[in-house]
Amino acid sequence: MTTEFPFYHHLRVRWSEVDAQKVVFNGHYLNFLDTAMSEYWRASGLPYPEGFVHLGGDVFARSNALQYHAPARFGDCLSIGVRCDRIGNSSLVFAWEIRTSGRLLVTGETVYVFVSLETTRPAPVPEAMRLQLDQQRQGAPVHALRSGDWPSTASTARAVRTAVFIEEQGIPQAEEWDEDDALAWHVVVTNLAGLPVATGRLITAGMPKGEAKIGRMAVLNGSRALGLGQQVLQALIDAARQRSIERLTLHAQTSAQAFYQRAGFAPEGPVFDEVGIPHIVMTLRI
Repeated sequence: MTTEFPFYHHLRVRWSEVDAQKVVFNGHYLNFLDTAMSEYWRASGLPYPEGFVHLGGDVFARSNALQYHAPARFGDCLSIGVRCDRIGNSSLVFAWEIRTSGRLLVTGETVYVFVSLETTRPAPVPEAMRLQLDQQRQGAPVHALRSGDWPSTASTARAVRTAVFIEEQGIPQAEEWDEDDALAWHVVVTNLAGLPVATGRLITAGMPKGEAKIGRMAVLNGSRALGLGQQVLQALIDAARQRSIERLTLHAQTSAQAFYQRAGFAPEGPVFDEVGIPHIVMTLRI
């Protein structure tokens, strides 16, 4: 496989994508590209659509050029490479290719135009977007993590928790905000343009000596599967160690139990209901 593309997305050809000649219908290749592009934006720290709304714009395809080299068949695992070749005033030019088992299937070039959400007209590509894409191309971090008390992190943490817990999971606002926020140590993650994407908190006040509680762990939907949750959790564990904490507890949603187990947390006791969602107590000795 060529290494000239800094980003690859992988998917398998489905039966519905094969035509009467038992090969992938030619029109599906642009669908494959579109899927890869959405993952490219995510990996670049620009989750769609939040990352673009934060920048005050969106991107629209202006042209697509494809060249077919060989057919893909049902069951093939496709590797879709994406590379931003150049950024003009309002345009972004991407080169891309699709391979299976190293065999070249399709190459192409797609041109997008950055459009202002306010005017719906082409607008200069923001410097923040240029930075995100340049960092992704170089394999450099596209997110920034910081920690602090509630006054210094509240706006970021509130944005993520509102999107995840209140809007996505339907938790009532009265159940989400509590007096522990003002006393807790918070970790927050943003992209380089300042978009809030992840958060969590460490509570020591009111806990037995040597113990602390981790809670309100949340990652924006469009920024999941990038390891941000692991970064937040590790930062909270590190903060606990700095405070000479020996035992950490948390109430994990059962859907996230495996995530915490991979970090060394062990389940304790039965599953219980909290804000209408199944939870389980998990602990870690550090």
